[in-house]
Amino acid sequence: MADTHQSGIADLVGQARKRLAQELEGQAEQLQKLEQAIQGLRSRHQQFEVAIREQLDALAKCEPAAPPPVTAGEEAPLEKLLVSVRNLITATLPEQVLAVLTEEAEQLGVRAAVFDVRGKAAWGSSARGFGSQLSEKTFRALVVPLSQDNPFRQVYETGGHVDASVELLKRNRNILEKFKPGSDSPILLLPVRSAGAVSAIFYADAGSKGKVLPVDALKILAEFAGAQLDRLMALSGGVPAAAVEEEAPEPVAMEASEAAVETAEREPATQAAGARAAAVALPVEVEPLPAAAREPFAAPVLEPPPPATPPVAEQSAAPPPPVAAGFDLSSLSEADQKSHKDAKRFAKLLISEIELYNKPKVSDGRKNKDLYKRLKSDIDRSRQTFEKRFGKTVGKQFDYFHDELVRTLAGNDPSLLGADYPGPSA
Repeated sequence: MADTHQSGIADLVGQARKRLAQELEGQAEQLQKLEQAIQGLRSRHQQFEVAIREQLDALAKCEPAAPPPVTAGEEAPLEKLLVSVRNLITATLPEQVLAVLTEEAEQLGVRAAVFDVRGKAAWGSSARGFGSQLSEKTFRALVVPLSQDNPFRQVYETGGHVDASVELLKRNRNILEKFKPGSDSPILLLPVRSAGAVSAIFYADAGSKGKVLPVDALKILAEFAGAQLDRLMALSGGVPAAAVEEEAPEPVAMEASEAAVETAEREPATQAAGARAAAVALPVEVEPLPAAAREPFAAPVLEPPPPATPPVAEQSAAPPPPVAAGFDLSSLSEADQKSHKDAKRFAKLLISEIELYNKPKVSDGRKNKDLYKRLKSDIDRSRQTFEKRFGKTVGKQFDYFHDELVRTLAGNDPSLLGADYPGPSA
């Protein structure tokens, strides 16, 4: 009995050893395979490391090309374009939009002119970059018939751009003789679209041989100019330019002599222009649009946003407020009074824009009496924009920007601007 029991235990031990040996053998095979895999990974890692080092060594021996030199004080083209767009969308009157369009095009290194479309003709409105060869009086006497076959008519009827040339411009002899573009100078005609139609035609040429037109930048400026005209019209509840087209005079015939072209009667055209400007002029008190409305090629906003505090009274409720306290306009001519009122409107727009988009900073600045320190970049940038428009004229008589800054941003308390504020410029 004892022997049988002992024999059974021996069998169990033997079986356990056999299973253990088999298990150990299986694990040994797995370990061997694992070691082989690790060895393979080490080999690939070494190969990868060698390849990386070779590539890094090759890169280290390469000398990158030197960037093109940048003239001191010269902005990159994109930055110039952004500044130009901002200036366009801060223009407060239709005629200012067209003037700014030519000003900013000149900053891009081209000669530029804008012709205002009225009826079946395009009249000279604003020109920059032509020097003494083209006076303002001479340019404003220029008229381009849109009822005859010429590149301006093509722009007007198609709503697209035209790559013109001196040869093609011979169909507009009065323009060719006054502008005198170089024989090889590229010429571009662009539509300024507003109210669903071409409201102006934008001319640009390189001015000298060998220069290239910044076509894309000019197209962007023309698009933004049209969008700003639509914006002003929407804000004022104005009517499209087509509503006054019938008042515009017939153009001077292309066959007329130079003297006849320059002495053409402009009074009816001026009246039509006045009617159109009155239709789309900004209200005296206006608040800026939200940022979304200022995105490139955004659809015109048909209703202005709720005004920032204090609320602006309805236009029909009361007459416009006085231009500025402490400055008497009664002794000025009607034209000068209009310039002063335009400057005040422009300052109001710029300061309201600062307040609208910086409410937390404005609130903290009023509490801590350091508005200028907190908003220095915005204030200085808007000040530069204002000075560019009015600094050499109205700005020498009265600083409307400072006046509006104190009134709107500082709540008529100059001390809230802080000790860092440099004060008025006039």
